[in-house]
Amino acid sequence: MTSVFNKILIPTDFSDYSRKTIECGREFADLGAEEIVLLHIGLYDPFILSLARMSVDEYVEKIKEKAENELKELAGIVEEKGLKVRTIFLATYTDPAEEIVRISEEEGVDLILIGSKGHGWLKAKLIGGTSESVARLSKVPVLITKFQVEEKDGEKYCRLTFERLLDRVLFTFDKPEISEKALKILEEFSRVGKVFLVHVVEKRNESEIEEEIREYGDFFDGIANAEWKVLWGNPVNEILNYARETKSSLIVVGKKERKLGKVADSLLRHSEIPIMILNK
Repeated sequence: MTSVFNKILIPTDFSDYSRKTIECGREFADLGAEEIVLLHIGLYDPFILSLARMSVDEYVEKIKEKAENELKELAGIVEEKGLKVRTIFLATYTDPAEEIVRISEEEGVDLILIGSKGHGWLKAKLIGGTSESVARLSKVPVLITKFQVEEKDGEKYCRLTFERLLDRVLFTFDKPEISEKALKILEEFSRVGKVFLVHVVEKRNESEIEEEIREYGDFFDGIANAEWKVLWGNPVNEILNYARETKSSLIVVGKKERKLGKVADSLLRHSEIPIMILNK
C-alpha cells in the first residue's frame, strides 16, 4: 500500500542533530515510505570569497567533494531499512529555506523532515531560522525534530526524548472538520502507534463551552482508533500539558497557507517534542 509519505526530503548540515533526524526518518518505512532524498546546502558569501581571492567555482568544488562523501555515509543509515536513497548537493548564497522548499516542489516530496537546530544548535537557533521558515513556506507537511541536548565528559550530544517518533501522536484541532489529507495521515499513524485527538475551548460562557464540547465529541467519535479529549483554557498550555500527560512523541498542528498562526508558532517555540505542521 502506498504511503501518504511515499517520498521524504531530509535536509542535513551533517551535525549530530541532523543525523538523529535522519535516524527518525527511517521510521516512515513502517508506513510504506519508499524513498528518502538527502539534501545538503553549501552556503557561501561571494563578497567574503572575493576578499579571500577565491573564485566561487573553486570554493564550491572544495566543499562539494567532502559533502558528497558525508551524504554517502548518511545514505547508508537509511538504506539499512530498505529505503531507496537519493542525495543532492546544492551550493548557494541565497536563503536556504527557500531552496529547501523549491527542491521539495521539484522533487515532488510528500514530507520535509528537518531538525530544529543544526551546527548552531547550542544557541537554540530555531525561530527566525531555517526550520521555522521552511514550515511557513512549504506546501507539504513539515516535521521538525527536537532532541534533548546533554553534556558528557565535556562533549555535547543529542538524546531522544521518545522511543519511537510515531509511537504516540497528538493531533490538535481548532474546528470540527478534517481534510482528506489529514485524515489519511491520522489513519496511517494509527496503524503504527497510539493517536490522541485534542481541542481546546478558550474562555467563553458556560453554555458555549458545553455546546462546543458536544460538537467536538460527535466529531471525534467518528474517527476510529483514537482517544480524544476536549479541554478548556489557553490552547498552547493545555496542548503541551496534555502532550506530557499522554507521553506523546509528536504533536501535529495545522497552519493556513504561509502563516503559522499563534498556536503553531508558540508550540514550535515551547514544545520539547517534535512538531509536524500541516496545511489546513
